[in-house]
Amino acid sequence: MRVALVGDEYYPDIGGAARYAFELSLQLVRSGVEVVVITHAHPGQPEEEEIGGVKIKRVKGLVLNNPHRAASLLLFRRCHKYILDGKFDVVHGLDVYSTMALQAVRFAHRHRIPCVMTCHTVMDSILLIYLQRLVGWALRLRRADRVIAVSQASAHFSHLLGFSERRITVVPNGVDLSCFNGKVDASLMRKELGIGDKPLVVTASRLIKRKSPGLLVSAFARVLKVVPNAKLVIAGSGREEDNLSRQVESLNITNSVFMMGGLAKEKVAQLMAAADVFVLPSKMESFGLALLEASAAGVPIVCSNAGGAPEVFQDDFNALLYPPGDDDAMGKAIVRLIQDRELAKKIGANAVETAKRFTWEMAAERTLRVYEKVLQENTSSRSHYRR
Repeated sequence: MRVALVGDEYYPDIGGAARYAFELSLQLVRSGVEVVVITHAHPGQPEEEEIGGVKIKRVKGLVLNNPHRAASLLLFRRCHKYILDGKFDVVHGLDVYSTMALQAVRFAHRHRIPCVMTCHTVMDSILLIYLQRLVGWALRLRRADRVIAVSQASAHFSHLLGFSERRITVVPNGVDLSCFNGKVDASLMRKELGIGDKPLVVTASRLIKRKSPGLLVSAFARVLKVVPNAKLVIAGSGREEDNLSRQVESLNITNSVFMMGGLAKEKVAQLMAAADVFVLPSKMESFGLALLEASAAGVPIVCSNAGGAPEVFQDDFNALLYPPGDDDAMGKAIVRLIQDRELAKKIGANAVETAKRFTWEMAAERTLRVYEKVLQENTSSRSHYRR
């Protein structure tokens, strides 16, 4: 099977959508699929290369910043030509908010190439739900044969966008257990930070408003009143980086907070191994890849009880959950895990077992079944049409 994975975000981009695209492409290749990733070009990158058996085609053209999205008719035409010339069995758009993915799926449908779209998103604002319906009207024009949702919450969101439930398949994200596991040396990052055995709270995500990193800084200021020697490491980069630095300074907690910028996957694994608590402060996540990665490392996690997280994590079992946006409750959960080591040990052990149920091998296998279903349906419909 020859598959085109099309989207605006791919390695070396950071964030959940980019990680999803990269890990899925590698695992599909290991499953025997011929994979070509079609994305836009960053300055200095080769137009074509191969990573782990995945062929990558980077298309040149106008790309907007923050977020990086293709915005050039010429770029889209080049992408379409590559899809047509590539004789792909399936075209897979990697994100419903990727302009390249949307255009590719629309083009594939027009040329009767089986097509799939992934939805990583979940929202609950009444205004946004109304806007979602308008977006859904536009998305229906793309005619994706199937939508892959990364959680039940994301599947519900896809339905709001106008996709029928019968065309939505839930395929949870995975975790790379060869990288995130309990065998990673926890001392490496602690030595690098120079913090000894002090309590360490960690987060890793894009620093954008939607991820609510400022809530964690506020919560951590509360933590320091109870655990004054605790340290916070924020891994990630984004538009909120300067605002976070100013917030840390205004709260006078500069000596307790490390902002490390974007880190390679292996460095993130070392950071999680060193942590006593991992926090994902987003008010709502469709899934939360970082939660799985921290779980695989055996780190007890703190996250909101909204979006897709409660589908995987249960309060007091494999995580501590708090109401979204409540920095006081977040801070109390962090303190609880720092002070109650037996609870932290129990939650961490249960989290490890949870992570084993979500691997990229499983995600690729389920995605491949979606491809096969779409191919079968398209073959049947064409046969019926010829009759």
